[in-house]
Formats: sequence, C-alpha cells, structure tokens
Amino acid sequence: MPEQPPWEELPDQCWDEVFRRLVSADVESVSSVCKEFLRISNTVRTSLSITNGLTPLRLGSLLQRFTFLKSIDLSSFHGDPSSVLRQIAKCSLPLERLDLSNRESLRFGGLREMGSKFGALRVLVLSNIRLLEDPDLVTIAECFPKLEELDISYPGQSDLDRVTDDGISALSLRLQRLSRINLSGNPSVSDQSLVVLSVNCRSLKEIKLGESNSITGKGIASLIENRPHLVRLALNYMREEAIFCPKLVDSFGHAKGFVSLDFAGSFIWDRLLISVAEANIPLKRLILSCALGFSFDGIQMIMLHRQDIKVLDLEAVLFLTDHDMSVICKQLRSLTHINISQCWKLTMTTLFSLMTQCPFLKAIKMGKTNLSEDDANETDIVLNSQVRHLCIPYNGKLTDECLKKIGRMCPNLQYLDVSDCLKITGDGISGVLESCPEICYLKISGLKNIRNICIDFELPQLEVLQAEGLKLNDEQLVAFISRCCHLKNLNLKDCVHLSNEGVKEVVKNCNTLREINLWNCNNVGDDFPFLNWMVCTRPSLRRIVPPCGLVPPEIQDFFLQHGLAC
Repeated sequence: MPEQPPWEELPDQCWDEVFRRLVSADVESVSSVCKEFLRISNTVRTSLSITNGLTPLRLGSLLQRFTFLKSIDLSSFHGDPSSVLRQIAKCSLPLERLDLSNRESLRFGGLREMGSKFGALRVLVLSNIRLLEDPDLVTIAECFPKLEELDISYPGQSDLDRVTDDGISALSLRLQRLSRINLSGNPSVSDQSLVVLSVNCRSLKEIKLGESNSITGKGIASLIENRPHLVRLALNYMREEAIFCPKLVDSFGHAKGFVSLDFAGSFIWDRLLISVAEANIPLKRLILSCALGFSFDGIQMIMLHRQDIKVLDLEAVLFLTDHDMSVICKQLRSLTHINISQCWKLTMTTLFSLMTQCPFLKAIKMGKTNLSEDDANETDIVLNSQVRHLCIPYNGKLTDECLKKIGRMCPNLQYLDVSDCLKITGDGISGVLESCPEICYLKISGLKNIRNICIDFELPQLEVLQAEGLKLNDEQLVAFISRCCHLKNLNLKDCVHLSNEGVKEVVKNCNTLREINLWNCNNVGDDFPFLNWMVCTRPSLRRIVPPCGLVPPEIQDFFLQHGLAC
C-alpha cells in the first residue's frame, strides 16, 4: 500500500488559510488537483458576479457549489432579476452584500423572498436605477431592516418618479443600523434629509453627496454638528452657490472623527480648508481633484496641521508647481498614495521630490503632466524601494532614457502604466523591465513608436499586459510573450498586424492565460473553428473578445458550456 503523502495529514483549517491567500485564478487551478482540494476551495469563494450569459442551470450549480458566498453582484445582469433572486433565496448562504445596480426599475417579488431569507443583509447597492421612488425605499427598509450600507446614487431623472425627503425620512426611521449612505445625484433630496439622517441614524459614519442641487452648506453643517463623529464625508461636484456659507466653515469646529474628506469637483475656498486644518480630526485621506476656488495657501495650511495624511489627490489642480510640490513633500512624509495627474506644470523635479522626501510612498499617479528628459546625473538618482504603483500615461515628452531612469529609481515596481507616451520605444520598455523584474501589470497601449520589444530575460511576475494598438507582428509578439510564463490577461485590441498564426502561438505558450482581447485585430479570424480551437487548446481561458467585438450567437452556448463569459 503506497505511503500517504504528508500534506494529506494537514487539517482543513490549514488548507483554508493557504487558499485564502491565493487569487481566484490560482484557487481554480489548485482545485483541480484532487477532490479534497476542490471541496476546500469551494469554501474560499465568497463573491459571485452574475452576467447575462449565465443560465439558470449553471447558476444553480454554482450556488450549490459555493455555499459560503457573502457577496452577489447583478449589476451586469440586464434581464429581470426576480427569478435569479428567487433561486438565490432557496440557498443557505451567509449573504451580506447584494448589488442590483444598472436597471430600469426594482421588481420586489424576488426581493421580498430575499428579505425573508436574508433579512440580515448588510450592504445593498442600487446605483443607476432609472425608476426609483419613495415607496421603493420603504419596501427596501421592510425587506432588509438590518442594512448598514445603502447606495441609491444617480437614479434616472424623472419629474414623477424620484426619491424625495419623505422617502429618506421613512428610510431613516426603519434602518436603525445604517452607517453608510450614498445620496449622490438625487435632485429632490434636500437639507431636510441630512437632518433626519443625522437625528435618526445614530450609527451613521459615512455619507456621500454629489451633484445634489437642493443640498446646501447649511444642511451639511447641521449634519456635521449633529453627528460630530462622522468618519467619511464626500461632497462631489457641489456648486459654489450650494455650499458657500460661513456656517459650513464653522461646523468643522464640531467635528471629531473625520478620517476622509472628499471635495472632488466642488467649489471650495481657502477659509474652508483652514477650518479643516484647525479641526481636531484624525484626517488621513484628502481628495481635492478637479476642485475649484482655493489656492496653495489653503493646501499649505492643511499640510502644516495634518501631517499624518496618507492619501492625497490633487488631480487637475492646475496652479500646482514643482516648488509647491516640494513644500508638500517635506510636510507630508507619511504619504502612501498621491495623485497629481493633469497638473501640467509638474516635471521630473516633482517626481524626484516624491522619491526622496516620502519614504513610505507606494503609489504615484502623474498622467498628463510634464515629465521629460532632464539634466540629472546618475549620482542624483535616489532609490525608493517602497513604490509599487506608477501611473504616468499621456506624458508626450517622456523619453526612453527618462523612463529607464525612473525604473532605476523604483526597482520594486509592480504596476506600470506608460500608455500614450508617444516618444517611448521598445528600448525604453525593455530597459524599465530589466530594472523592475517584479512588474505584474504593464500598460503600454498606444505607443506608436514600438516596433519590437527585445528582451533576453524572463518576466515571471507579469500577469497583465495591456498592449492596445501596438504595431508588433506575429514573430515579435510571440518572442516577447515567450518570456512571460505566468501571463493571465492579454489585451491586443487594435493590433492590426497580428494574424491567426501569432495568436495561436500565444495561446499555446501561455499556460495560465484567462482573458484575451482581439477586438479589431482584422487579420485574426473570429469564426467558430478558430474560437473553438482556442477554447479547447487553453482550458484556463475564461473570456475571449473576438475581432468583431461580440461573440456570435451560434458560439455563445459553446462558450458558456466551457465556462467562458460572453
């Protein structure tokens, strides 16, 4: 009798911990090793996204297999969800989150059955429901009385069917546990709703408001004063006449708990920022992207008083200069994430300041800035081993030498986006890949000057390659892909120089390939024999976008039978 492998003696709890540290694709691969691994891996899957192509039979088998689902997403399912919800209601799942966004209206037959079975649902997302009105909110509260998070943002604009203060008032009386709510894009919701929420929902910690013309600074001030321990507040794209008032400025003196403030797209002013700076709050995240009405003086006051900020978003704050950024870098040494995209005055000097002054920085976004070749010497390069994410697309002056220098500064990069940096060639890409062997996501779409990418080293970490519109031919693509032994997602949209032969070699050589996009690759076939060959040759594939962009109806059933999304 053969000796039992030692790993079979490990208890399920050990394997459960191992599987939870794998990404979904790796879990699927491991689950095919043996029945025991399949059984354990089924318990690790906690979320499921349901699309139009999922048949009732297939859904039933998935619900029977994954019995520990906590989140179900129907936002991409455009049919009547009632039958799907009834099918879910028949299962014994520890369901906590349900997303029903992007549909014409709510149909409560299936929802009521869900409520009777999953009355303890914590999170409900109902964004972009075209016909959403007050009675719907009452029914939602009756079905799911233990909701903690609710998103009813951006319903359809109708004079008759809309959410009003009456609906929010009724909702607030029934949802005693509500801690987060998104009211953005509801034109008939006014200050009155903020008052009743702040009074009735004692657990309220986060509220998002955006493009809400009936809400004013006075209402927001009342909210802050009544709920001083709010943790997150988002005021997005609020007009000057809506929120400009002294009472809002004064209200931050009552605040105690704000960790995150989001003023994206809104009109704010220096006195408001100074009030935030002087408030006794543990601010860690500040979003000012596309905001108007303030100056660097307001930002500087924030920096002086709130030096523990970790996430800072200043996208499209057009007055920012390299000197301004050097001041920010010196003050905010705890920064981990920064977005200064579309700040067209910023150059490599700012990038150097970030690298040298912010030792904990992990992610930098500098798209559409003024990165270009500079006169810095090699001795001026300072390594920052913490930076993992660099997003610098649409920098038209960025050269190969400049990109190589950036790569030497950030040797531990895992995510790199240099799409539409038109001066970059294959030499610059190969240079940065040599300096940054840990890259797992590479976006080089729109680089018209890339004729080839010649490398003589392996890229074992690269999993996602976004290469839209490159002029590589079959031979050049195959040579590069042969170095990427763990590639999972390949986007070749608009790569018009490729043919069936090149795609075949890629599919044969990429053992882990899960998604491939061939949209508008006009020399690649999209007939059944070729797509059938791809599916049968590479069983790991879960999504194929054919050259025509759509999966022909006669092939959809074949795709679904093999587990591919349509």
